[in-house]
Amino acid sequence: MRDTIVNLAPRRTFGQHAGLILQRYLSKAATGENGDPGERRSLFDAAISAVKNVHIRQLYEAAFQRWNQSFANESESVCRTLSTNGRLIVGLGSENVLETGIRLHHTYGVPIIPGSALKGLAAHYCRDVWGQRGSDSAGEDNVPYRQGGQFHDLVFGKTDDGGLIVFYDAWLTPESLADDTLRMDVMTPHHPQWQQNQAPPTDFDSPIPVSYLSVSGSFVIRLSWHGPGESDSSIARRWTEQTMTLLEEALANWGVGGKTSSGYGRLIVVNKTGIPTTSNAKATTASPPSKTLDLPRVNELVEATILERREKAGGKISCRAKHKATGISGPIQNSHEVPSEIEEGQSLQLYVAYANDREIAFKYPSPSVKANVEKLQSKQRSNQIRNRRR
Repeated sequence: MRDTIVNLAPRRTFGQHAGLILQRYLSKAATGENGDPGERRSLFDAAISAVKNVHIRQLYEAAFQRWNQSFANESESVCRTLSTNGRLIVGLGSENVLETGIRLHHTYGVPIIPGSALKGLAAHYCRDVWGQRGSDSAGEDNVPYRQGGQFHDLVFGKTDDGGLIVFYDAWLTPESLADDTLRMDVMTPHHPQWQQNQAPPTDFDSPIPVSYLSVSGSFVIRLSWHGPGESDSSIARRWTEQTMTLLEEALANWGVGGKTSSGYGRLIVVNKTGIPTTSNAKATTASPPSKTLDLPRVNELVEATILERREKAGGKISCRAKHKATGISGPIQNSHEVPSEIEEGQSLQLYVAYANDREIAFKYPSPSVKANVEKLQSKQRSNQIRNRRR
């Protein structure tokens, strides 16, 4: 049995399915105290080569064309080709032989974006952005986009009723396979014990680099109408177009997949010259507020409202909150420290982790967070006094 495992290493260099290589062709331990970092790199290199293999490209191109042709008779189907603005990673936390995963097409082993991820992103963006804009002066116009509103319920469905728009898996364009679609990437967790709820973060923690694969390329995003209204296809077309506009805006501003707070997952329209452009679709309700936002500073204590609190796999808690002054929402980075009695819709004070015109991330003021913030603020005041004396 041991000889069989060792022989996997040379065999994977001839592999043509990246997903199969990543799942079945690890020849020895690559993680843990006795793990070999070189084995991890070799496995990733084999997966990168498999995606660029000429045979898999020809097979995938034929499948891609067949998939496209399957929508030829659907007049209410809307399609956009969007390109990654940087890198994208979907399925980073999925089950894998390594600590990091990636979502690949089961049959062809190329990157894919699940339709469920696109639908979830669009639903949250509709509720938290389109449903909140202009609420102080023209809030009634945005009620349909809030959860429970007409647009939100018809497009995304309810507990006892499905939505009328189908979000299909986004397929990678065959042309993208000629480039470096899969790329070696690295993240560096600075406080691993804090992330596992074992100890508070300190300046003495040792960062541990973790390599993984990310994606670069163009994807075909496709939606279609699956509801009543066949007698007037123009109405169904307008609903589908507006939903696509919503999804395009969400992909450009929030991104899809993992590490979106670090800028990953953004998808934008790119013209033939390679210059990013805005969507041609019109949406009168989708324009950003005209007023200039006064963003809070990092480590500033601000008033916020809990938008969402949910439990993920493994009992991990995820919370999102909205900054009251600007209406911009974002994740609470230490969601596990938010007391269980705090519910959705409740107001509270949170520290700002970072802020931009698209997203504000927060930190719950637990004792350890408070201590770190006060220590940092004290250090900043000392530096300011020292600089003035000079």
